[in-house]
Amino acid sequence: MSEEPCRNLLLEKYPILCGYVFLALLTVPFFISELKTFVLSFLFLYLASDFLTNDLRKVLRFVPKAVLFSIMYVFVILLITILAYKVIPGIIKQLPTYMDQIQVATIKNFELLNERYDLGKYIDPQEVRATIIDATTVVIGFFVGKARAFYTMFFYVIIALVINLLYYHDTRKVDSTFLRNPESLLDYLYTFTKERVRLFYHYFKVVMGGQIIISFINTSITAAVIMVIGLPNAAILIILVFILGLLPIIGNIISNTILTATALAAAGAFEAAVCLGLLVGIHKLEYFLNSKIIGDIVKLPMAITLSALVITEIVLGPFEMIIAIPLVLFIRHEMENIRGLRSRECAAPLAEPDRAP
Repeated sequence: MSEEPCRNLLLEKYPILCGYVFLALLTVPFFISELKTFVLSFLFLYLASDFLTNDLRKVLRFVPKAVLFSIMYVFVILLITILAYKVIPGIIKQLPTYMDQIQVATIKNFELLNERYDLGKYIDPQEVRATIIDATTVVIGFFVGKARAFYTMFFYVIIALVINLLYYHDTRKVDSTFLRNPESLLDYLYTFTKERVRLFYHYFKVVMGGQIIISFINTSITAAVIMVIGLPNAAILIILVFILGLLPIIGNIISNTILTATALAAAGAFEAAVCLGLLVGIHKLEYFLNSKIIGDIVKLPMAITLSALVITEIVLGPFEMIIAIPLVLFIRHEMENIRGLRSRECAAPLAEPDRAP
């Protein structure tokens, strides 16, 4: 005699609520811990895998999926190796000399301005020099302290690489592990979570496609300026501008601040002023491109877009701004597809305020 399965009255009465509580218990710990680096790394790796093996393969039908997937992995591993063993150690090694050059150039330009405009009437030149020296010392300490964080980030990226590789080959096995009993709690929660993750990834892919176009446009303009000015380490700077350009709004500010400091140290005040003008110009251009490219894709007003970016930056951090717009689109979709009440049924009209006699 077969035994009937236990009924889950809570799940039967509140299926959507149970699904969202489970989804929150899975995702919230990732974003309030260091594991958010792993999540973002996995998202980008999965996006690259999906683009190469599905979207690009529609054009390159003669190339097997495994070959495209392998090319991506070779490129990512090579990039991590170059960054971990050459770029970052080189930056840390040259940072004191680099900051000394910025310090000397800044003090020299201030003294020239002081001679021309007699700034000593308004500010103490000695205090300005001391502030410049203190600022450069703080910057050196900050970047040296962050060196360990960069290598921790590489560790999470490597884990994401391994898991993405395993998931690519074992997708069906993963599904069969959790979908053994169609009427079980496990089956329901897994299906609920997988559908929401798939929906969020859809919005992430759409938004990142637009952001990559914006970053490519910004990088092309910046690369032309770098070549004309003749800044050192041009290739590294251009790659840095493109990667940071994937961060909406704030990425442009960070990358062009680095360019301005590099121009001041390596070229002079005029070149630094050009980079500063580029910062302002591209910042304004990015607002326009966001509203035209991202806005046309996701159909969100600019006010909501910027609000989402600000809130995400405050709650999660600057690099997590990447998921701000996909998250808003995901929440909107979910709320629109859950039955609610008409406004007239759930709230009475507000009474007019009493008028003074």
